[in-house]
Amino acid sequence: MATGAGEHKPGEYLYGKNPNVLTQLELEERLANDGRSFLSAVGRAPKTVVMIQCVGSRETARPYCSRLCCNQAVKNALKIKELSPETNVYILYRDMRTYGFGEGYYTQARQEGVVFIRYDENKKPELAEHSGNLLSIKCFEPILRMDIVLNADLAVLSAAVVPQPENKELAQMLKVPLDANGFFLEAHMKLRPVDFANDGIFLCGMAHFPKAIDETIAQANAAAARVAAILSNDTMELDANISSVIDENCDGCAYCVDPCPYKAVTLIEYMKNGAIKKTVEVNSSLCKGCGVCQGTCPKKAVVVKGFKLEQLSAMVDGLLKE
Repeated sequence: MATGAGEHKPGEYLYGKNPNVLTQLELEERLANDGRSFLSAVGRAPKTVVMIQCVGSRETARPYCSRLCCNQAVKNALKIKELSPETNVYILYRDMRTYGFGEGYYTQARQEGVVFIRYDENKKPELAEHSGNLLSIKCFEPILRMDIVLNADLAVLSAAVVPQPENKELAQMLKVPLDANGFFLEAHMKLRPVDFANDGIFLCGMAHFPKAIDETIAQANAAAARVAAILSNDTMELDANISSVIDENCDGCAYCVDPCPYKAVTLIEYMKNGAIKKTVEVNSSLCKGCGVCQGTCPKKAVVVKGFKLEQLSAMVDGLLKE
């Protein structure tokens, strides 16, 4: 599962209304090809570029950190300084998170004159159109404890990383979970970081969560290794302690079908003694023997091998007698 992710299109800061308001991805496209399109975007080398971090992320709608934005802003700021050293670059941030080797680029950006100004979540920068093509950005400076105004040729928004819209449909199709933000959810953060609860499906990249390219490659290698471990076997052994159906007890109430986390239980119909009988069927290749179906069955028709209710009761009684 490697669906990737997309860039949030902001509905604030005049994005889509003023051609000089860009996202980091759009700025990077202009910085490509030796920066010629970047320089011609405003008809000359821009005098001032202001970048605003955390646009659309770390908010109520998207409480997560997009993780790429700080490194992306520092990288693009350094490229601007390389192409046009006289350009003033300001980065308005809530928290700079250039973790790992990104700290070195953050230090380099400061040494080359990039100015970092922190803003408070409750006092976001205010962007307005100024005379001509200029933009006016007002921001509360927490150290000076006063508002400052920056006039900029370009305003660059570090927009949130958002999950692909088709994730929900794929999750339903393959019976795999999504987290609250719409990204795919692994079986266990530490023990099974690239596995799903369903066997045979693995996860990597920004389909899982926003991450840098080196982290994506590492996770992709891990997913490939997990796949190779399966394909290298001639046969697969199923778990011994899985659910089985006692057909005589089952009346087809289907109470066990929906609660099954692995979608291993299905309701079927067949002819018996000239009448239609409903019962459930367990897919042994999907069942993990978790016992949810056994716990919901009112007729003792679905049991996990080795863990019948009578066996569990005997174990409890034996423990109490001790």
